[in-house]
Amino acid sequence: MRERLEAIVQGRPGAREASRFWSAVEKELKAVGSRGVTGIKGQFENFERVQPGYYGEMGASIIYQTLYNLFPPGSFNADSIAPLSPDTVLQRVLIPEAALALVMEDMSQDADAAAQTLRASARYGATMF
Repeated sequence: MRERLEAIVQGRPGAREASRFWSAVEKELKAVGSRGVTGIKGQFENFERVQPGYYGEMGASIIYQTLYNLFPPGSFNADSIAPLSPDTVLQRVLIPEAALALVMEDMSQDADAAAQTLRASARYGATMF
């Protein structure tokens, strides 16, 4: 999935538009601005939306570290992701994208069904892992 995530990070044509998580962050930026998205209140309000489903916090940590190694903060083009920080892109876009792809693979689901599974299993993942 590296190529797909790399396309989002680099802003290749169509990649960000195809990402439900990038689209959600863009929509939120328009509604509440960059401080609303990156501030503590914005993070708290979106906590459940960016959880990696049944993988839980342990899974989120493993996914984050893997993605951080693949896409260190210095590898991001700041102008391309502005006003977001690399860490915000990792947490709000790339981790959920990776979790979605993993659920799709694990459960042989399409993206819509996998997104539902992520949301429905977030409490389970937080409790168990």
